[in-house]
Amino acid sequence: MTDDSIRLRVLRGDEEQAAVFDWWAKLSGHGTAWDGQSLDTGWPAGVRAVLRRARAPDDALLSEGFRHLWFALPESRRKPWEMTAWGCIAAVLAEVRTHQPGIEFAAAMGGEVEKGAGKPRVSELRFSQLQHSNDLNELQRRMRRMVHLLDEKVNVLSLADGILHWQREHAGYVDVAPDRRLPVRWATAYFSELARYQPVNTN
Repeated sequence: MTDDSIRLRVLRGDEEQAAVFDWWAKLSGHGTAWDGQSLDTGWPAGVRAVLRRARAPDDALLSEGFRHLWFALPESRRKPWEMTAWGCIAAVLAEVRTHQPGIEFAAAMGGEVEKGAGKPRVSELRFSQLQHSNDLNELQRRMRRMVHLLDEKVNVLSLADGILHWQREHAGYVDVAPDRRLPVRWATAYFSELARYQPVNTN
């Protein structure tokens, strides 16, 4: 199910991507696993409900849903310093109803709200606020808002990858190449999508 049109910076291996996608599929009742096979079982609705009530990543860490995700990940991926980022991922992905393949999370935010409207699904102001999130609590709150503005339909892996990338950069692991940094990646995807339907003002 690898989608070459989606550029992931942190979730690079099939094993990691499958773990995240299959966890979300069981949580949401999606019904289809990463490998295209049917999922016969999911988790009770209460597992998702608890994650949706998590006000911060630390709250998610105490949930059954988070434990399912954490232990589904390859052991090499379960780094203690990234645990709160995974809590944020669990809380935000609990809001996603439909996986949107083939489009990056940031590009989806820049997509037109409806054909001919000339306005993005996420305003430039909200996008800027997301870019300037100060901590994971703020990021989680704003990411959830973005998911709802996208009608709960986003690329599951692109969203998770963005949160992990954000955590890495805020922990001091910033790529020397500017175009590989998250703010630049997100801005490029967002404004490239915006340019599809908004003419560029050269005055």
